[in-house]
Amino acid sequence: MDNNQILNNTENISLATTEISLSRNARFWILLLFDIPSVACAFFVIFCILIDRKLRSSIKNHALVILLLLGIGSQLIDVPFYLNFIVHSSVVPSKPSTCLLWWFVNIGMYDGGVIFMAWAAFERHIIVFHEQWISTRKRRIIIHYFPMLFLILYIFIYYIYAIYYFPCENTYDYTLLYCSEFPCYANDPIMGMWDWIVDIASPTFLEALLSLAFIFRVLWQKHRSHLPIHWRKH
Repeated sequence: MDNNQILNNTENISLATTEISLSRNARFWILLLFDIPSVACAFFVIFCILIDRKLRSSIKNHALVILLLLGIGSQLIDVPFYLNFIVHSSVVPSKPSTCLLWWFVNIGMYDGGVIFMAWAAFERHIIVFHEQWISTRKRRIIIHYFPMLFLILYIFIYYIYAIYYFPCENTYDYTLLYCSEFPCYANDPIMGMWDWIVDIASPTFLEALLSLAFIFRVLWQKHRSHLPIHWRKH
């Protein structure tokens, strides 16, 4: 048995062990009871934004809508696949296409949400502190619409290519959660490192940093303007 086989067996044992850390019956009902109202709330918020012209045209809500849509993808595909696995003790239907779709939603849409969280944290600085950057239609197209369109295209093109078309051989084990392991592109030194640094680590770090910086800027501006800080309101 070579090192790769030993590593794969170790990963499978680890997955099998963590998969039963909580009883399947408890996991099933916890996920189901929380996923249904979560989906309903997401659709309700999107509906409220889209039917109200003022809310729909407000650029601060655009990233929110995209985040909700990415989340709905996970809620309607990732969670049902997980519930189905709990019921049948295997991935059903047991086909590579099922694993690929599950990977795309579980990895691609989740990481896409992380990327858009970072963008929303950055754009919040522009909306609040640099409103003149988006004061005209041309500026909004360049500063707001174009970056969002670029991110959407990047997320879907990158993960469709990485999961469906990257030249490597995936391993599927339908008796284990998520078909046993990550897509094979994650083991590639370039694709795997790019995904980890650019799509996961950097957006996560930037989102936290930009959010903390935003709080600091608000407090500092109030301090410089000698305005009272109403902590309860903030």
